[in-house]
Amino acid sequence: MLENDIIRPSKSPLASPLHLVSEKDGSLRPCGDYRRLNAQTIPDRYPIPSIEDFHHVLKQTKIFSKIDLFKAYFQIPVAEEDKQKIAIITPFGLYEFNVMSFGLRNAPSTF
Repeated sequence: MLENDIIRPSKSPLASPLHLVSEKDGSLRPCGDYRRLNAQTIPDRYPIPSIEDFHHVLKQTKIFSKIDLFKAYFQIPVAEEDKQKIAIITPFGLYEFNVMSFGLRNAPSTF
């Protein structure tokens, strides 16, 4: 992740523990334990659309598509002033994300 510019070394006074979450394919996804940060985060006010919102449009549809974006959150840059807020502590040191991290309260609605 360091070599791919996903994270960088940090001197942040804030840090969350790093967790590795298993994916369906057996790979591991890094995820900060942002429970404390999320408790202080104001949730985005616009809801993510649900399938029920589109049911009347989709019921006549015969062909559907599915897209799985590779490392989608890692495509969203984090503002410089916010990077220290999402720092993670690892056995190898303190790092902060340059891109959206999994586990942040508003990450799904931002994406």
